[in-house]
Amino acid sequence: MSVFPKETIKNIGESLGVTNLKDEVATALAQDVEYRVHELIQEAAKFMRHSKRTKLSVDDVNAALRVKNVEVKPPKFRKTTLNSNDIYFDEDDEIDFESVLSKPLPKIPLDVTFTAHWLAIEGIQPAIPQNPTPSDAKAELLSKRSKSHTSSNGITTDQVNVKPLVKHVLSKELQMYFERITEAVLSEDERLQSQAFESLRLDPGLHQLLPYFVQHIHKKVAQNHKNLDVLEAMLSMAHSLLNNKHLFVEPYLHQLIPPIISCLVGRVICENPQQQDHWATRNRAASLIATICHQYGKAYHTLQPRITKTLLRAFLDPARPLTTQYGAIIGLDKIGPEVTRVLVAPNIKFYSENCLKSALESPNAVRVQEAERCKNALVTVLDHIAEQNCLSLAPKKSEDDMDEDDLAPSEQDKTQLIEFVGEIIGKAYLEKEVRKDRVKSLILSANQEL
Repeated sequence: MSVFPKETIKNIGESLGVTNLKDEVATALAQDVEYRVHELIQEAAKFMRHSKRTKLSVDDVNAALRVKNVEVKPPKFRKTTLNSNDIYFDEDDEIDFESVLSKPLPKIPLDVTFTAHWLAIEGIQPAIPQNPTPSDAKAELLSKRSKSHTSSNGITTDQVNVKPLVKHVLSKELQMYFERITEAVLSEDERLQSQAFESLRLDPGLHQLLPYFVQHIHKKVAQNHKNLDVLEAMLSMAHSLLNNKHLFVEPYLHQLIPPIISCLVGRVICENPQQQDHWATRNRAASLIATICHQYGKAYHTLQPRITKTLLRAFLDPARPLTTQYGAIIGLDKIGPEVTRVLVAPNIKFYSENCLKSALESPNAVRVQEAERCKNALVTVLDHIAEQNCLSLAPKKSEDDMDEDDLAPSEQDKTQLIEFVGEIIGKAYLEKEVRKDRVKSLILSANQEL
């Protein structure tokens, strides 16, 4: 029989919200409480004896509670009587609502945000502000070893840690290499230029310098958007970096693609468009864009769709200059005939009627020349689409069909082609192409799109 009656256990349970407690459960809990109290008193008695005392104190009980990992609370009990039974309960503190309402409101907490960044790429830490540098790690280690400094007179002073301003430290050799390369790529000495581009293409130790080279290309293209020689040098520099098998270029593609597209679809990329061959520069930029799409398009599925969407918008916007439209056409053509078959071919008629026709009839000779470039580029697009279609249909053809393909297209085929691509581009293509299979393949692809 426990010294704690079961009625006491039931009353405590009701105060905690536990009603209808069975007698067997209350008896078992009372016995457990008695055991815990005996254990606590025995532990408190040990503290009493070690303190050389013969009278148990409150401090001894508190020490025993701390040994048992029980939180010590000052007792605040009140007594009441219910059904001729005495009940003890915790006394709650009274709160003045006027004082609570008069207090100023707390500050609104900031929303939780997060950002993602590259911690390390193939064992090389990229030079971004989020990553610590070796000097930061060394300073943090030293601060952990000696957080405070005690002088000879016993006065303690805290250490002041000064964070370095430079986040990414390059060796002197790498700094000299970067300066020499950036000077050589813009040099008038062709031999020195070729050596610089070859070094960028073959050197295996350029991991730390890669973000600096990409930033340099972006900066030079933005500052010299009308200097054709500088743009050519930056495209050659980007080509060398993309062809370096030892570099991991993927994290920097989002910084490398914009300057290349600027060279491709820029309104004016040279001082004298009539004398300088800016068309070749645009063709080279288109080849680089196609290389990026073919090399990294499988790993990054949104890369090619985003580039093609940008170029298609530049191609179909009548407010854009013809130079921009020409760059968009050759850019889409370099990516592949499948892209031009779906995106460019169905829009050739709309483009020729709304943009090309008025430009070809313009009294401005420069504008007519630009329109001729765009027309020839669209004819080349159709030629590549027809060639791809013929290659895909070649295994299904018999010898009689191949002999028939060498014949000239019929008037019906010519009419259908002109109806599909418009009169301007249709006649220009028929003047160049006289084989029936090519024309037939374009008509077939047009029917498939419809």
